[in-house]
Amino acid sequence: MDDKQAQKDNLLGKKRGPYKTGIERQKLILEATQKIFIEDGYHNFSFRKVAKSVGISPGNLQHHFATRDELVAAMLDYVIGGYMEEIDALKRDSDSPKEYLLHVLQHIIRDLQTRETTLFFPELWSLSNHEESVDVLMQNMYEKYRTVYAAIAIQINPQLTQVQANTIAFFISCSIEGHTVFIGHRKPHHDMCELTIKIIYSTSLSMIESGDIPVFD
Repeated sequence: MDDKQAQKDNLLGKKRGPYKTGIERQKLILEATQKIFIEDGYHNFSFRKVAKSVGISPGNLQHHFATRDELVAAMLDYVIGGYMEEIDALKRDSDSPKEYLLHVLQHIIRDLQTRETTLFFPELWSLSNHEESVDVLMQNMYEKYRTVYAAIAIQINPQLTQVQANTIAFFISCSIEGHTVFIGHRKPHHDMCELTIKIIYSTSLSMIESGDIPVFD
């Protein structure tokens, strides 16, 4: 088992109880849910289809996740939890906040080029456009993600206000996510990944260090 999977299993175990068989079943359910998003699209996502993919009945699935919204929420926690653990590990391998910012950007932007990420997040965005409950879950997920950039910004420049840090974090997040459809897996500008990293890093770092981050009055 690789480190990433072990981290995900640890997160899942903390959330769902100490029993190994239950944890393993829940992991399979969440992974099946994500796979259906990736392989079949949100239009084909259903409680029944997840249950069939795992080889259990819908009633058994409801024993673990009572509603469709609860299942989607758990899946998003599972996905973002894995990313947050990976990002935290990068901090331990960085000698300064600026290096940490670079490492995080490299990790996240390069991840856009994987087939799983290229397909999963646009499907999630599509579903959020049609279901308000999913949109709330998605916004909460990205808010957790942006706290990392805001914290790094203040570490680089302690003179920044929290509002400025949140603003630059929002800018970085939007810049990265917006590139998915252009530099992602089998996308037309796939070869622009490393240049994209350099541009987002240099632009963000310049704004953070100068403190020239506009905010709403």
